[in-house]
Amino acid sequence: MVEEGDDRLTTKHSARRRRTGTQRESARARDAAGVVRSLRRLFKAIHEYSKAVHGRTGLSGPQLWALTILDAEPGISLGRLADRMFAHPSTVSGIVDRLVDRRAVTRTVDREDRRGIRLSLTPLGRRLLRRSPPPVQAGLSRSLDSMPAAHLRRLRTSLERVARETETDRIEAPFFDLE
Repeated sequence: MVEEGDDRLTTKHSARRRRTGTQRESARARDAAGVVRSLRRLFKAIHEYSKAVHGRTGLSGPQLWALTILDAEPGISLGRLADRMFAHPSTVSGIVDRLVDRRAVTRTVDREDRRGIRLSLTPLGRRLLRRSPPPVQAGLSRSLDSMPAAHLRRLRTSLERVARETETDRIEAPFFDLE
């Protein structure tokens, strides 16, 4: 025989389970919305920053990033520059072509390996860099470098999953700004 008190406990327990499940779903929805809002703010800030840099200097975000790296590592190879920019060498080659056309960067033959090319800033490239704000990628790289390795790995795998599931992993995009 079920006593009245037992029935109330069962009902109370079921209500608590429903409420806990609803709270979990609500927390999950808040987390998802927070991620989307953060990504939206990040992309908007990068876009606005890139427009401001371009208006001030005529440089795209990736061009400014390349100049910054070339300033820190004079004589770098195209392959190493691509690695440092987290971009495909063919993408970086196009960026460098435009900087060479603009006379901000020079290409010279590598003295040790005559097949290799070394990249350096010209005086004009240095002036452009001096009058430019730091590239947005520098702050992002600094932020990622400061993360604990396990956290960075989880972030990478999570973002790779999102890219794969939204099929954006098929898009070759230089670091935040299409040339």
